[in-house]
Amino acid sequence: MRRKNDFAAEMIPIRLIISIAIIAAIALMIGVGFRNLSITSAENQIEIECRTLESKLYTMMGSGVARDIDEINAGDGTKRSITFNLPDSLMYLAFGVDPDSDNDGELETGLTENGSAIFYRVSGGSKHVLWLTQDEYRFREGKYIDGKWVINGDGQGFIITSGGSTTLTFELVQKNHEIYILIQATDTIDP
Repeated sequence: MRRKNDFAAEMIPIRLIISIAIIAAIALMIGVGFRNLSITSAENQIEIECRTLESKLYTMMGSGVARDIDEINAGDGTKRSITFNLPDSLMYLAFGVDPDSDNDGELETGLTENGSAIFYRVSGGSKHVLWLTQDEYRFREGKYIDGKWVINGDGQGFIITSGGSTTLTFELVQKNHEIYILIQATDTIDP
C-alpha cells in the first residue's frame, strides 16, 4: 500500500501561485515590448516621411523657380504636393518651429533656427529633430489673401497635430531676395 505524501499536497498551491506569477511577468514583458515596438515603429514611419520630403524639396530648390511674394502679378513658384501618412499616435509634426520648446504640452508657434528644422513627437516617445541646412530650407506657414498664398505674419512654422493622411503643398517663394519654402496651409495654432 502506498503512503500518502502530505508534503507534496501542500506544495500544489505554492506551485500554482509561482506559475501564475511567472505567466503574469512574461505577459507584462510582452506588453511593454509591444508598446515600445509600436512607439519605435511610429517614429520610424514619421522619419521616413520627413526624409522623403527633404529629398523632394532638395530637388525643387535645385531646379525650381521662386515666386516673388511682393510682386502682385508674379506667376507661381515651383510647387510640390506631398501626402503624409502619419500614425494615430502623432502628437505633432512641425515644420520650422519647435512647438513645445519648454516641454509642457502646450503648443506654440513661431520660428526655430530661421525655420530650418522639422520637429516631431509621438505619444509615449520623445521629441525628435531633423536639422536642415539653414541657407536652403526655411519653412514658413502660408496664408491665403486676395487669391495668393503669402507668408503668414512675420513668419511662423506650420504644425500638424493629428495622425492620418494629410496633403500639403510646398511652394518655392522669395521675399526681399531671401528664398523660403511656403507651406500652402494654415494651422490652428496662433501666436
